[in-house]
Amino acid sequence: MSEAKKTPINPTGQTDSTETNKWIAFTAIGISFFTMVASIGMVFIALAQIAETFGVTLRSASWVVIAQGLTISAFMLPMGRMADIIGRKKVHLIGLVLFGSGSVFTSLAPTFGLLILARIFAAIGNSMGQSVGTAMVLSIFPPHERGKAIGAQTTSVAVGGAVGPVIAGLVLQFLPWQTLFLILTVPIGIAFVAGYFILDEK
Repeated sequence: MSEAKKTPINPTGQTDSTETNKWIAFTAIGISFFTMVASIGMVFIALAQIAETFGVTLRSASWVVIAQGLTISAFMLPMGRMADIIGRKKVHLIGLVLFGSGSVFTSLAPTFGLLILARIFAAIGNSMGQSVGTAMVLSIFPPHERGKAIGAQTTSVAVGGAVGPVIAGLVLQFLPWQTLFLILTVPIGIAFVAGYFILDEK
């Protein structure tokens, strides 16, 4: 009688499939982290062109960033509580939809006031993603790998913060500022599809 085929085990005690699956799941979340953080740096670089487009001062244009930051700070705790009630995956996916929609509305805003409202709309989605992101990452990895999980998350955030202004600078050399916010919808769409099919409430 032949021996039963065993599933390969890595040194941490996890099966190879489990090891692969957790990184696939992390990638679905990491893309959203990267994009949301990168968007903040992009806005800073685009402020001068935004001010010129709407005929406002650079000081007034800075409210695009201020409104976004205040909204994220104000909504993170309530959105975290909402995730406890309806589930982290739902909050994560809804946040991606709001962020992507807000980015599109930003690029199409006909007035400066509507631009601010669009950024607030996107910031609510951003706060939803950030409020559940860390908890979702930690739930993917086993307890003895939580340091690795936080390190991977921090890396995705740091790379997004560093790359965002660079991308914005390159794009604005050739295209109008509205293009920046339309570009954001591509990785966010990928993150939504990946999150919908890969992530679960476990």
